Order: sequence, then structure tokens, then C-alpha cells
Amino acid sequence: MNQRAVLVMPPPYVSFSTFRTLREWLGDEGVPLRFDRSFWQSKFSGSTGTQLVAALRFLGLLDREQPQQGMERMAEATTAEWRFLLAELLHDSYTAVPFDELPRATPAMVRGWFRAYPVDGHTLRKAISFFVSAAKEADLPMSNGVRKMAKGRPARQPATPPADRVEGKRVLTASAEPRPAATRVAPGGSANQTVVNLESGGTVTLSVAVDLFQLSERDRRFVLGLIDLTKGYTGEDAQKAN
Repeated sequence: MNQRAVLVMPPPYVSFSTFRTLREWLGDEGVPLRFDRSFWQSKFSGSTGTQLVAALRFLGLLDREQPQQGMERMAEATTAEWRFLLAELLHDSYTAVPFDELPRATPAMVRGWFRAYPVDGHTLRKAISFFVSAAKEADLPMSNGVRKMAKGRPARQPATPPADRVEGKRVLTASAEPRPAATRVAPGGSANQTVVNLESGGTVTLSVAVDLFQLSERDRRFVLGLIDLTKGYTGEDAQKAN
């Protein structure tokens, strides 16, 4: 990759807290067939909505006004699943950023990487802030100097467990389902565990403890595929119960 080449599409420079609000809103409203102004203008102002659209396109979640599969996954993901998905989106979209250097990078190095994009001045600072805030939410390893480049408030922790989806609508489950439990992992890694009850009896436990940036492309697809498969199985079980 030639980092000196100017990349045509500017990176997101909307507030990351606004992007988080979009994810929560889509979780409640559902993803439309077309993500056009008539849909998002009821929630966001014209300038903010335009910046969100640009961010979605940069991250590969929107093709013109056509939502992509990742947008559906973003809207339906639990907190733990969202961290995995967000890490994948950042890694695939920010091609000018050498992620393996983030743990020891300086602010000047980050600003140098982002000069490969068509942004400067205040927009450059906001673009870096979005990236660092997103990387922190995805639990990506980075130096303390880079972490301080983020602006805004930290992510809110939900007071209640995320709702499950049945036939595309958000409803609360009638009984308590096993929720992911945190486990200890080495610095830089991520962990999550869930238990699936089989319809014929017995259980299957899925435990994920990996460093996403040490995984090959094939391994990343495999891990995220397992998470989607597990979520799909438990979703079918919830539908049968109803």
C-alpha cells in the first residue's frame, strides 16, 4: 500500500456518539430498504444526516442509498458482537492505517497516516477523533497518546440486557436466556462466552478469546461466522418458543 497516495473517499468525521445513536436507533426502527433522507431526517438534521451517510459509505455499510448486510448486523448486534463487527469494519475500511503500529504510535504518526485522505484542518481532527473513539469501542490496542486524540463522551452501558428480535421486531424475551459472560484474557485480546441449549437436550458452549489483529482473513471470517450461526440458532429457538 502506498500511504502517500491520496484516497478519494474521506473518512468519517461525524461525532462517534452520533454514530452510536444511529446504531441504537436502527436497532429500534429496523433497517429500511433505502437509507434515504426521507427516512433519517426524522432523527437527524440535514448536515448530521449527510455526514452519517458518508460515514456509512466509507465503512461499506451503504452503497449509495442501499443498505448492505453489515448494516443489518450492526443494528441487531449485541454489545459483544458489535465490538467484533466494528473491529472488522475499521480494519477493512481504513487502508491507510497500519493497525499493527497503533499500540506504539504517536499522535504525529496518526496525523501523518490520515493525511492520505482528502481531509485537513478541523475536519482532519474530527476524522481522527471518530477513528480513535471507534477503535476504543472495538477494544483495539493503541498507545495512550493516541487514545487521548478522541473527543466526546464514553459509551453508555445499557441498564438492561439487549432485547432479542423475533420476525424483525424488537421484543423482550419472556424468560432469562444465558447472556455472554466475560472471561480473563491477555492484554490486546477479546473474550466472550455464551451457552446454547440444544432442542434434543444438552448444551453447547461457545467461548471466544482472540486478538482480532493476529487473525488471518480466513480466521476472522470463521470466528464471525460462528457468532452469526450461534445467534441464528438461538433466534430460531426463540421463534419456536413463541
